[in-house]
Amino acid sequence: MSLYRSAAELPVGTVDMGTTAFTTTLVHGHEASLMVAERPGGYHSRPHTHDCEQLNLLQSGELHVYCDERAYLLHPGDVLRIPAGAIHWSWNRADEPCVLIEVHAPGLQGDPGIAPIAVALFDEAEVATGGGAVNVDVELPAEFVARVEALAPAVAA
Repeated sequence: MSLYRSAAELPVGTVDMGTTAFTTTLVHGHEASLMVAERPGGYHSRPHTHDCEQLNLLQSGELHVYCDERAYLLHPGDVLRIPAGAIHWSWNRADEPCVLIEVHAPGLQGDPGIAPIAVALFDEAEVATGGGAVNVDVELPAEFVARVEALAPAVAA
């Protein structure tokens, strides 16, 4: 184990969000995880929640994010916080992929869909902690989802 890992040592995995998948790397410590996720054009996650705060920074592309009956269109450099327990989902309405950097506290390293690619960053003397938050899909009426998604601004041309 180590506090440092080179980019070449970090596995890239696929996370299935039910309707579409994305590729990602994920590192974690005791209290938080950091994910760099590339979402392809057309990516659309299911509404879900988790018992962790999520901070998002869009690195490239565009991404619509829906949270608490609000719609946000993120552009490169934009940031968005998802409170712990909030129902949220995202949709890359563009044809091009986007890259989203996510920080979760507590981390998502315990989520069964992500755990196989999670890389711990601990010193040799540290005891790695497990656990963390888990994504939980939430069933919402299709009419509700459509109404919230209709609030979103259009994708830039």
